[in-house]
Amino acid sequence: MREKKDLGDAGEKIAESYLKDRGYKILDKNFRYSKLGELDIVAQKDNNVIFLEVKTRQKTGLSEFLPEDNITFDKQKKLIKLAQIYLSKQKLLDSSWQIDILAVEIYRNGSFDIRHTENAIADRW
Repeated sequence: MREKKDLGDAGEKIAESYLKDRGYKILDKNFRYSKLGELDIVAQKDNNVIFLEVKTRQKTGLSEFLPEDNITFDKQKKLIKLAQIYLSKQKLLDSSWQIDILAVEIYRNGSFDIRHTENAIADRW
């Protein structure tokens, strides 16, 4: 279990650096709300609040399974609810917002690939 947490932490550090390099301001990390779950990274860019779900995998070879495939319908609903709670608590309800996914694949040699899917989860329910 520790190995999985370490991998997730490494992915979040890579994601944070990636975002900062692209002009995002990090507002919060690992925002947890009761048993509902956690927002990995909350950032701001161009007056938009962006909630980022970071999914990390160790890349060991060819695989059709992508880190972002772990984001189920239930997880999407939780992320939307968490985003709304965060906006309410921070008094940002009038802000435009979106939920992005950052998929990080880390190779054994320490290199990595990162995919940023913007506005990946929409509030349509």
